[in-house]
Amino acid sequence: MLKPVSEKLHLPAVDHDILKLWEERKVFERSISERDGKQDFVFFDGPPGTNGLPHIGHMMQSALKDLWPRYKTMQGYRVLRKAGWDTHGLPIELTADKELGFTSKLDVVKYGEAEYVDYCRNTVFRFKREWEVAIRRIGRFLDLENAYATYEPYYIQSDWWTLKQAWNLELEGEAREKALRLGQSPRYLYKDYRVMAYSPRTGTTLSNFEVAQGYQEVTDLTLYVKFKVVGEANLYLTAWTTTPWTLLSNLAVACGPNIEYSIIERAATGKKLIVATARLEALSAMLGEYRVIGTKLGKELEGMRYEPLFDWLNLPGTRACSVVCDEYVTTEDGTGLVHLANYGEDDFRILRKMEIPVVLTVDANGLVGEHAKPFAGREFREEGLDVDILKYLQAKGLLLGKEKYTHTYPFDYRTKTPLMYFPRPAWFIRATALKEMMLEANQHIGWKPDHVRDGRFGNWLENVQDWNVTRERYWGSPLPVWMTEDGSVAICVESLDELHALAHESGMDLARDWDPHKPAIDKVILKTKDGREMRRENFVLDSWFNAGIMPWGQFGYPAAPNSEELFMSQYPANFISEGQDQTRGWFYTLLACSCLVAKAKQQDAKKRGDQKALAFWSNPVNWSSYKNVICTELVLDSKGLKMSKSLGNVVDPMALFEKFGADPVRWIFFATNPWLAKRFGEEEIREAVRSVILPLWNSYSFFVTYAVIDGWKPSNAKVERTELDQWILSDYNRLIGEVTTNLDQYDVGKASQAILSFLDELTNWYIRRSRRRFWKSESDADKDAAYATLYEVLEGLVRLLAPFLPFISEHIYQNLVRGLNANAPDSVHLATYPVADESKRDRNLERQMARVQEAVSLARALREERKLKVRQPLARMTWVVPEAGAEAELAPYIWLVTDEINVKEIEIRSNDAGLVSLSAKANFKVLGKKVGGRMKEIAALIELLSAEQIAKLRKREQY
Repeated sequence: MLKPVSEKLHLPAVDHDILKLWEERKVFERSISERDGKQDFVFFDGPPGTNGLPHIGHMMQSALKDLWPRYKTMQGYRVLRKAGWDTHGLPIELTADKELGFTSKLDVVKYGEAEYVDYCRNTVFRFKREWEVAIRRIGRFLDLENAYATYEPYYIQSDWWTLKQAWNLELEGEAREKALRLGQSPRYLYKDYRVMAYSPRTGTTLSNFEVAQGYQEVTDLTLYVKFKVVGEANLYLTAWTTTPWTLLSNLAVACGPNIEYSIIERAATGKKLIVATARLEALSAMLGEYRVIGTKLGKELEGMRYEPLFDWLNLPGTRACSVVCDEYVTTEDGTGLVHLANYGEDDFRILRKMEIPVVLTVDANGLVGEHAKPFAGREFREEGLDVDILKYLQAKGLLLGKEKYTHTYPFDYRTKTPLMYFPRPAWFIRATALKEMMLEANQHIGWKPDHVRDGRFGNWLENVQDWNVTRERYWGSPLPVWMTEDGSVAICVESLDELHALAHESGMDLARDWDPHKPAIDKVILKTKDGREMRRENFVLDSWFNAGIMPWGQFGYPAAPNSEELFMSQYPANFISEGQDQTRGWFYTLLACSCLVAKAKQQDAKKRGDQKALAFWSNPVNWSSYKNVICTELVLDSKGLKMSKSLGNVVDPMALFEKFGADPVRWIFFATNPWLAKRFGEEEIREAVRSVILPLWNSYSFFVTYAVIDGWKPSNAKVERTELDQWILSDYNRLIGEVTTNLDQYDVGKASQAILSFLDELTNWYIRRSRRRFWKSESDADKDAAYATLYEVLEGLVRLLAPFLPFISEHIYQNLVRGLNANAPDSVHLATYPVADESKRDRNLERQMARVQEAVSLARALREERKLKVRQPLARMTWVVPEAGAEAELAPYIWLVTDEINVKEIEIRSNDAGLVSLSAKANFKVLGKKVGGRMKEIAALIELLSAEQIAKLRKREQY
């Protein structure tokens, strides 16, 4: 039976009661087990790191990630919802370094590598409990008991298997030949260099985050250098550098293909220089008197050769010491020509494109090599080195000028010593070879917002570079490549079983529970067939790679038992959601890894003749591991500012849950589409309570109050419904269709606005207009119809709202539904989602009721304007409805308007003749531009227009 509704609604108390109910009845577990054998709806959880506390942005993600799985579960799908934790990578090491006071690799060596790795492991789940509590508190159903963690050996095996797929794939044709010319392996997994911020003092690379913490303002000696053109008397290229030490490794000069360059002849020396035309004025003091003897576009300079600045830079048979075009060159500073050495990202990229061998005169210790005899052994930023380089060039007649230059330079934030951008060895996956697959797959992904597909994400794919998947760090999934010292023999291990077997063959037996992390794995020395030692390449994997393989890594595929079936049943995902910054993070790595696997699977299926597998993996729809994705924007504070600790505007989600309850917090994330920046504060939460929670609660409370008094119970007996009843049922079924359609299109904002609009109609129109029917002391057919109608709407509404507002919906359901039917599902979240009944739709009735509501709204506004209170009766109202037949259609509803407006008589007319007088005036601002001097004449004619002529103009008719 129904229980009376409490006068006070305390949402946090409701939340805790419902959390207890879900736990006791194992609602989440049953929402999966009771749908065994049903079609899967697949959701992937992007693994968050747990070495920091969850914030309100994480709660937005949790709310969104909970909405669709609940919705699809109620529609009858099985939704596993496996949680995941990101447990490797830089954030963990930074935490360890900070707490241990470490500033370099040397500190780790002194402390002990094994001890350091253990310390990192112990920081991984420091705030795991806080995360789990927050996830449960916002009402999210998530399998936390069986969560995957990227540091587990079963997951690491999936890393290895994925890399083995890249190892087995090879380039073909010209792409293969180019890789070989660059000294690269043609495999999709290959070793090369990557330019990174590097500390010679500590021997470590730094992330962009770390680099940003150490910039200092410095004043350096900068040089303008001349490069003698081969085969041309007295002709020189010119370039400017803020880092004179990089000239010791100069390999090319870059120009902009569409930049105009002037060839000038200096009056003082007769030397001819090539300088960007746009830079001549800025450099006039340095150049002195000159005359321009010709111009060329950059693309006309390409291929021009020059003499090496230093003897050790002579590389015959290559394109070294020549001009190359690249769009990155500008005329904002310098000479409009750029000297290239392998100590910058763009420099390295261009030199690799030119297929020039890597030459490094300054080594990883920051010291000039022995082959550069005039400068050998000196530190790259040693005081006086720049002056000595200047003197050397000046003696050879290759110095154009010098000047002091103040700029910011990166220093190691830990040791305060200068950094250098240095090409470090690394392992890469050939993302460029997967580019066309990724572009095609992207066209089949449903992006929210839509423009991300061809905008932010599409642009990233168009410019994709090979992916550096390794890091020179300690705490990470180890790279499973073993190689001889000379690199002639190498193997990539794809599983722990394979490694155990190889180690045994090499005379080393590993314990069955052996952990593959560093440093234990570095002690595994394998042997070639001829007895040579192979040692592991000393790298760990990029944690983004860890995250990108989670579609199969979460199941330990393919090494774990039964993982094949699990993987294929849960691939690809129907839905994922993360912040927009993940377009270059998780969204990209998921796609790159899945395209790599799809390509490998196609090749394998062809070899085995498996037509079913070939058909699946050849379908571009399956190349992406996700079908639909929501890119969320930032959660801002109530003033529109980004939340940060320094501003003191960071919101504690747990405090909000205990003050307001979880449902209104969730609603804020749904009320507008999450790809729009969202203001968040206590006033916004109060508005959510006012706009959605209270209308729902008041409707429910109203019904239960009178149903308890009357002892009303649902019945299968047929009732004679009024037009008002038929209208609300029609509108309710319209709502179901609208919400379902929008949720299926991942458009939560439109779904939520439809709900708000309906709640307003339910409370402020249907219930308000029907109150007298419930107030009757006697029961009759009309009262039964009112009860039956409102119950049908409310019972369906709590099911429709359950994915949005899981707590209040469950609370109402337990009384409203379970209180009257003990055979109903134990939880609203085990019930079925409402389906629109088209037989109950009356679109004409909906249209006429909308007209009635509009008329009432306008009439009330007129009363307020004339200060006529509703209780003051009026004799007559004229209602102009221009549509043909409107008078007959609206006749049955006139009584509603007269009752609402308190007017005795309503006249419906098809036009406003005699009610409105029309006159016209010229818009001088607009017409003046068109008629000029005739403005006065035209204005007079416009004022003479008749009402009939104005009416025709308004309809855009000729007259």
